[in-house]
Amino acid sequence: MTGAKSSDLPQLSFVGKITILLATAVALLSTPLAAPAMTGIVEAFTDQAQNEPFALAIMALVEAIFGETGPRFLVKFVLLSVPALFIIIGAPITGWICDRWGRKSLLNVSLVVFGISGVSTYWADSFLFMFIGRAILGIAIAGIKTSTVAMVGDYFVGEERKKFLGWQGSAVKFGGLGFMLIGGYLAELDWQSPFLGYLLSFVLLPFVIFKITESMPEKGPSTIASRAAYKLEAIPKGPALFVFISATLASALFFVTPVQLRFFYEDKFGLSPLYFSWAVVVANGMGALVSIWYNKVKARLNYTSIYALIFGTMGFGYLILTLMPGYYSTLLGMLIAGIGFGLFIPNQSDWIMSFTAPSRRGMAVGLVTTAMFMGQFLSALLIEPFVVENNPDAVWQSLAVFLAVLTVIYIIFGLIEKKRGSWQVKKHPS
Repeated sequence: MTGAKSSDLPQLSFVGKITILLATAVALLSTPLAAPAMTGIVEAFTDQAQNEPFALAIMALVEAIFGETGPRFLVKFVLLSVPALFIIIGAPITGWICDRWGRKSLLNVSLVVFGISGVSTYWADSFLFMFIGRAILGIAIAGIKTSTVAMVGDYFVGEERKKFLGWQGSAVKFGGLGFMLIGGYLAELDWQSPFLGYLLSFVLLPFVIFKITESMPEKGPSTIASRAAYKLEAIPKGPALFVFISATLASALFFVTPVQLRFFYEDKFGLSPLYFSWAVVVANGMGALVSIWYNKVKARLNYTSIYALIFGTMGFGYLILTLMPGYYSTLLGMLIAGIGFGLFIPNQSDWIMSFTAPSRRGMAVGLVTTAMFMGQFLSALLIEPFVVENNPDAVWQSLAVFLAVLTVIYIIFGLIEKKRGSWQVKKHPS
């Protein structure tokens, strides 16, 4: 397959580029806006959790599977895990739609659904209402994430693609930074106010309609035989599985921060949601800066070695978090962990697109999106066994050890890849 030149690709204006970056950031609103409101929702819905049949059924199911229950865990599950679960389900479907219906059309519809379903929690009066809204939100996020990343693959090639993926990762982090602050301030007013932030998708929608053109490439070979061969080579199973596992691990270990850090600061220092928001701002700020330099990092390290760097910095940052005696000194740990946070998103997107044919790009991005949010879904559930009452450091200490082991494993894999090219497959630069 012949690689595309920059002149052969669809053109995108400066405003169009900014629009894609903002749409990418909006897609990650789910956690930054909801996390600061969790404490207030727990207080407001504690009685509801003990009396609502749907809430009791969910708590019984979760307790049977994970051995944990209670209003706090229920709120974390509905607010954070439910959207992630439906992104996992919806991302392959939206990826398929993206390759057949078009990137822009999918993005337009997803932004509308995102705004309506996201703000619906503002009026939630039951866990069932909240659950339905967050489930639909997850499907909308899958559509936004899949379409925006696929657009980058369509509009850019080679070094330009790596640069823009870095900027896209930075947009996610800066967006998370701003949205977490907004959520923190609004959560000081009441638990409902942060959910008004989802209406930002309607501000972005006109720019998507008028400043972005459809970028979907032409279909693959026309003959039945060549089309069958083309589909077989489009997403190589071995490398794709390795990317999927790596992205799931990194995501699960990253999303521990918005899930658990709020309670860490409350239990250890007695601090309000605003302090938690500032800690996440520090991590996301560092991540945003590092993302911009992703193409420079990639020029020196292979994809597997970058994951070793991601896991290593996250583990060291989490360890520092437990060793520091005061709030402000813990920010050093978040700063270090932010390095890994910043490399995660561009690395997974660049890696999967490096060996995926253009006509299957939406599906490939959908699979990576599934991996990313499978990690988010699992993070809220898997850390509960490591939560020790009266010991807020326990979770972070356990994670630091696990991340150290992962770092060593990925260093070894990275050296093997460098020496033998174990994960190298036919490239698709276009």
